[in-house]
Amino acid sequence: MMVKIQNASYSGTVYDSLPPLPEVVFAGRSNVGKSSLINALLGRKDLVKTSKHPGKTRNINYFRADLVDLPSFYAVDLPGYGYAKVSHDVQLSWEKLALRYFKGTQNLRMLLLLVDIRREMKTEELLCLGLVKESPAKAIVVATKADKLSNSERKLHMQHLQNQITGTMIVSSAKSRLGIDQIWREITLAIA
Repeated sequence: MMVKIQNASYSGTVYDSLPPLPEVVFAGRSNVGKSSLINALLGRKDLVKTSKHPGKTRNINYFRADLVDLPSFYAVDLPGYGYAKVSHDVQLSWEKLALRYFKGTQNLRMLLLLVDIRREMKTEELLCLGLVKESPAKAIVVATKADKLSNSERKLHMQHLQNQITGTMIVSSAKSRLGIDQIWREITLAIA
């Protein structure tokens, strides 16, 4: 699917006053590839800052995507969890921030829960999926970093992850662009 992006820009954090638009939230562990995936989707290399050191995202960041012939929306980048080497208090504050987001937003249309294809889903991922079940938003698991595995390894890991969830799973790689068109199909259905 070819989506034309007129403009993509940083819009602020959850504390800023933003005009209401449909929201597509990206959640997952630190170092799972949220920033890279948002950049790949929006066609920008450095719109969302990436880092080799997990845990750099400390706020909920909104990135506005203005599309040609489709509604504008926010790509919402939640702080990562679980891996970052930060204090327990900081981890708890991130968790509270995410919970407040899910309970407070009226514009959530889709959750893209990113999971490293080489890892198992943990309690945090399942809890995140549970938060969305209480809303009309669609939840999709995106298995990232597929380029790090051979085709046969990828199939084994995909099957293992699919056994842990019900619903849609998309295998992706921001580097090779695998799955990007499929993710766009789901986003356009959700924001329409």
